[in-house]
Amino acid sequence: MEVTTSGEKGNLVISEEVISSIAINAAKDVEGVSSFSNRPVDVISTIKKGSLKVMSPVRVSQNGEDISVSIYINIEPNKKIKTVAQNVQTNVKEAIQNMTGRLVSKVNVVIAGIDFEESAGSNAPKETEN
Repeated sequence: MEVTTSGEKGNLVISEEVISSIAINAAKDVEGVSSFSNRPVDVISTIKKGSLKVMSPVRVSQNGEDISVSIYINIEPNKKIKTVAQNVQTNVKEAIQNMTGRLVSKVNVVIAGIDFEESAGSNAPKETEN
């Protein structure tokens, strides 16, 4: 998908990959976002595009002049999900609108998981004194 704007001087084409990278960089700046998750495989997109780039954590769709974005994230433990999601929505919307000049009508944030840090050697047997 490409976002196209026509003007008197010509056409401006913004690829989906550019919008995805803007969304990812904006979401990285939000406190509480630890990583991104691959979105579920969309069989129709896979057949149409014929590649694995449909596994991106961002899905962009265009309806007329409006852009809607879905982003799949993992959050840090002990963070408020609602607060993190709202901050991601705000950052992603503002970043895309500022950089592309297009209206973002919707930003869906999907919390795919929580990244718990595993302590080093947690599976290793512990020595005991006799």
